[in-house]
Formats: sequence, C-alpha cells, structure tokens
Amino acid sequence: MLNPAERVSMVRKEVVGLPRYNAGLPEEHVREHYQVERVVRLASNENPFGVGTKAARAAARALVDLGKYSDPEARRLRRALSAATGAGASNIVVGNGSEELICLICRACLRPADRVVTVTPSFLLHEIYPAEQGADVVAVPMRSDLAFPVEEILDAMADGCRMVIFSSPSNPVGTILTASALERIHRSAQPRTLLVIDEAYYEYARENPDYPDSLRLLAGGSAPYAVLRTFSKAYGLAGARVGYGIFSDPDIAGHIDKLRTPFNVNRIAQAAALAALDDLDHIERTITHNRRERERLSAELQRRGFRVAPSHANFLFMDFGTDSVKIAERLLQSGIVVKPWRQKGFQHFLRVTIGSREDNDLFLQALANLL
Repeated sequence: MLNPAERVSMVRKEVVGLPRYNAGLPEEHVREHYQVERVVRLASNENPFGVGTKAARAAARALVDLGKYSDPEARRLRRALSAATGAGASNIVVGNGSEELICLICRACLRPADRVVTVTPSFLLHEIYPAEQGADVVAVPMRSDLAFPVEEILDAMADGCRMVIFSSPSNPVGTILTASALERIHRSAQPRTLLVIDEAYYEYARENPDYPDSLRLLAGGSAPYAVLRTFSKAYGLAGARVGYGIFSDPDIAGHIDKLRTPFNVNRIAQAAALAALDDLDHIERTITHNRRERERLSAELQRRGFRVAPSHANFLFMDFGTDSVKIAERLLQSGIVVKPWRQKGFQHFLRVTIGSREDNDLFLQALANLL
C-alpha cells in the first residue's frame, strides 16, 4: 500500500496545487442540513422560468431514443447555430457546457510556462484549467469601480502571452467590456495569442448598445479567437449541459474538437438546445423579467446602503464589507442560497442571482432579518 505522500506523488504537481471550484450546494442538501422546507436558489445564475415549453417537449420526445447514442458531431445543432450566429458550422464546437470547452482549449493550446492573462475576480475555471496545464496565470484585478482594467490588461499582454481569457459580461461582477476596449485588446494581441471571450451571459447583455458584437469585431483582426456561449443561462437548460464555441479558424476548431469525448452532448440535450434556439418568446420573457427585477433589486439594495456593481447579466455582485462566507451561511439558515466570493481581495462580496420576484423578495426579507 502507498503511504499518503506516495499517493500524492502519483498526481501531477500542477493538479495537486489546484483550488477546488465551488459549484454550490444542491437543493436537497440545503433542505436536509438546515431543516428548511423551501429553498431559494440564487447562487448558480439559473433561469427562474426554467426550461421553455418547446425545449421541454423536444427533450421529452427524445427520450424514446434514449437507448441510442447521440450524434457525436451535433450536426443539426451546429447547423442551427451557424444560421443563428453567421459563423460557419465548421468553426463551431459543441461542448458539455461551455466549461468543457474552456478545458479543451487549455489542453489543446497551453504548454508548461505559457503565459495566460485574465482578470480577478473571475470565473475560477479561467484560472484553474490553464494552471492545470502548467501555465503561468496573470490575474489582473478589476478596477476599484469594478470596471474592466483595460490599461492593465494591455500592460500584461505587452510582455507576450499565449492566451487572454475573460468573461463579458464579467462573472461575477456583471460589467461589460465595451467595443472600443475589446478592439484595443484585440489589436494588441500578437498573432500567436488566442483571445478567449466567455459570453455565457450574452443574451442578457446584447440589448445594451455599449455591448459589442464580438464576432463581427473580432473577424476584422488577425489574432485567433474563440467566443464561448451557453444554453445554461437565458435558455434555461443548465441541467442539460450544452455550450458552444465559435472559433476564428476551422482548423483550430477541428483540433479542439478532437479532444472532446465522442458523445459529449447527449441526445436529449441536443434536442432541447435545438428547440430552445427557436423559442424566441421564452428568451424575450426571460430577458424582460431579468431587466426589471435586476433594476428593482439593485435599487433596493443600494437604498439599504450596499455597494452593488453595475450588472448586465442575471446576477448582482454586492459588497458587504465583511466576510461574505459568514453572511451566506446565515442566509442558508433561512433557505436562501447565494454565492460568497472567495478570491483574494473580494471575500467581502456576494454574487446573487436574479430570481423570480417572489424569490427576490424572500432574499430581501432574509437579508433584513440578519442585519
């Protein structure tokens, strides 16, 4: 039998040193552990309306063929995404959530000691997956007003880097990178620097005139890029796990595609995503509700004296001025699940999903009770 030190030595040192991603608490655990009847899920940025009618019906129909493997290349879905985005189907890779695509891109493109520029606070997988490959991750702090630190990103890129990766709207902050800022970053990228933009919250931000059409803007440059989107948020398919990446070059997309497992997106998920793309009413209802409730919730929190970052997504990033883990724990006792942020320098922030009006009111009431 191996002793503990020998067991650890079986694992690459890059993996041993990785932090564990905080994926949140399942509803069943909260209900049982905290002895609450109702659980309000405001930690994972899920759509409060859930899955749309068209997607639910398509998923139900697909159950008949559950004994068969899915299309390994998601051909119908990729053709539909091509029609929706204007990108060639050969430039699109479909993943088991956009998280898988981040992992595949890092596995394909990064080598030990490669330099990766990102921001902090961030979606932690933007740091974990590069670090897994032995890359040197440079995390540039967001500005004091929680806007993107464009000048600092450009400075970090000036010494050369293999990859620049960030989300816009920012997860967890909610702010966006403007077209002019994105253009500056793209122009500054060297020909062998891959620009990865995680647009998981694209549908919520695209109505904002300051939010850039990244596919159009990036197509005019020479640096390679990948734009990542998902069906987990606005489309309400978080449990189905469907994401997609749009790559500047079909050759790059082809190499990324080689690394995924052969049937990475199951047939029910593919059917649901294909139908969700066509359910414009569900998307419009989702975005309208989110905008109204986001404005209402932000205004009320600010009225109570909290600092709230401007958000263009389906969540708010709020400053408690104290350990947010303790605040989140006390909210759990009322059945309210939110996400305390743990990255260095931002441990006093909570990220709160915009839920239904009723759930948002329950959060506000629970907050009032504990302060």
